Amino acid sequence: TYLFSYSIVKANNIQGIEKTMDLRRGVLFTIIIGFLVVYGFFKPKRETASGREVARFEGSKKKNGRIKISGSFEITTPQKWCRIGVIFRFSETVKWYDYEPSLGVQFNKYRLSITDKQGNCLFREDRSFMEFISLFTTAYTGKQYLGKYTATHKGDVAILEFIPPGLGNYELDFDLAADEEFFETGHKRTTIFQKFALYVCDGIKPLVGTEYPHKRVDLMQVRDIMTRPIIAEDEAALVTKIAKDMAELGIGCVVITKEGKPAGIITERDLALKVLLKDRKASEVQAQEIMSSPLITIAPETSVEAACELVVKNGMKRLPVVENDALIGIVSVRNMLTKKSEYVKIFYPEVRVLASKGKQGVSSVVSYFLFKTDKRGEKGKMQVRDIMTHPIITEDEDTLVTKIAKDMDEFGIGSVAITKEGGPVGIITERDLALKVLLKNRKASEVESKEIMAFPVITIGPEVPIDEVCRLLAEKRIKRLPVVENGVFVGIVSIRDLLARKPECVKGFYF
Repeated sequence: TYLFSYSIVKANNIQGIEKTMDLRRGVLFTIIIGFLVVYGFFKPKRETASGREVARFEGSKKKNGRIKISGSFEITTPQKWCRIGVIFRFSETVKWYDYEPSLGVQFNKYRLSITDKQGNCLFREDRSFMEFISLFTTAYTGKQYLGKYTATHKGDVAILEFIPPGLGNYELDFDLAADEEFFETGHKRTTIFQKFALYVCDGIKPLVGTEYPHKRVDLMQVRDIMTRPIIAEDEAALVTKIAKDMAELGIGCVVITKEGKPAGIITERDLALKVLLKDRKASEVQAQEIMSSPLITIAPETSVEAACELVVKNGMKRLPVVENDALIGIVSVRNMLTKKSEYVKIFYPEVRVLASKGKQGVSSVVSYFLFKTDKRGEKGKMQVRDIMTHPIITEDEDTLVTKIAKDMDEFGIGSVAITKEGGPVGIITERDLALKVLLKNRKASEVESKEIMAFPVITIGPEVPIDEVCRLLAEKRIKRLPVVENGVFVGIVSIRDLLARKPECVKGFYF
């Protein structure tokens, strides 16, 4: 009886323990499932391409190390976006004992172009493919043996997203230079391509984030925004004629030709500094003596984005547009900002270097004027004093124009404020020098500042909100305003100063 009773109790205990274990397992299982559900819900979603794939082009590597893909695709429904992407898959063997995963193919350079059915080039890009290596999402598997590592890579990357101008057929051409075998420090790679393809999707949703970086490509070209017709003069033309062209047509430059082909360019600054500084009359100087040469030009089919980069790179305000050695137009910063106002931060960065001169108790210094954010700026109540350039260069009204031109050249400025008995009275710009002196065929040493200065001068106080400055500059169609406090010049605020700190003002100036 005792043994029988003990057996029953023991069995009940075991069953209880098993039930407890089952309960614990159930709770643990529920917790794990719940965690996975919650993690899956809150986990950052990987951005993936969306849209309908309309074309896929397979490529193969040629003996010369190039991969060429070409073909046509059709856009049948109105779409805001299209996407060009690259899909690749390859295997490699790396002779290296301590293998570090990295892309095993050296892509040297690629070229991609898209044309419409009429053969007009809509997009063309030539660049080093190495810029995109870090963008590739690669998945690799393999094994390590005897100091070698064999891996299989696959992945894809978006080259660009663009806006198709309309429905119809488009031609795509892709050319890639790739080396399958190359050496790096400590190891050698041998790579075999298994697959390489280019694909086009329409109805694409723009992607964001680092998983599939891309850039939006606007198909607007230089020919769409350039100014034409363009005024040109022969290199033998006298500066008198150049100044007359600028005055009558209200332009800031004239392109100079040699035997009918573009050879140089003359701006208002060239007239002001290269002629007046030498104290010569306009009738004594030919265009070829002062023109900026060799001439940097641009093709009409160049994208606006590329034109922007070229202007910034060369520190210029305008580029002549040349096709088949003929001058067909000119594209300027104004043209670009009128159509692409978002470029304002590229042309007008927030840091400006000003060479300033010691006058009236101000010591000679080179002032690095950095625009700094303060509480007023954060609240939208930024004032002129927060962005103005100072100290301002001034000269007395009796000063000869020779000295004015020298100031502009020495300090890299476009205007000089004029005073009378220490008080503000006028301002002289490059345009004043070019048109009011040279157009009358006079020497700089024969003209005093008070004869050509803009008078009365429009000024502004340092406490004025910059929104009001934007409005005033746009209304008066001027580029700068001297800042006056207690009857004395204390600085100057220009369109450049405003756009560097308040880019949205661009619409008031260029629209």
